[in-house]
Amino acid sequence: MTVRTSSPEDRPVSDYVEQLPEPRRGRIAQLYAAARALAPDATEGVKYAMPGLVLSGKGFVSIMSTKKHIGIYPYSGSVVQAFAAELAQLGIPTTTGAIQLRDSVDLPPDLFTRILTARLAELGG
Repeated sequence: MTVRTSSPEDRPVSDYVEQLPEPRRGRIAQLYAAARALAPDATEGVKYAMPGLVLSGKGFVSIMSTKKHIGIYPYSGSVVQAFAAELAQLGIPTTTGAIQLRDSVDLPPDLFTRILTARLAELGG
């Protein structure tokens, strides 16, 4: 799969993921692959100092490794809050704008798809 970027040197997501240690690299790469499948026109970019996927100049999603979890940032507090109760039932904490995925917990692919679809709807996609 070819990843579109604004220029050949502009690969903030790919470069970020490549430098991560396993198993985080694989998990984050898999999440980005799912996001790209839903938004094939998304490009790699940096929004709010985080590498992520961008649509029409707006942040779509950023997925980052932190000390204690993988942070999923859909650049939308309302999207996170819309799924907060369902995520909590799965033992996945949220903040105002982030989903905190611990290493021992899997995010169901259908739920991730619904979260990203909600973000796409906000972006008019």
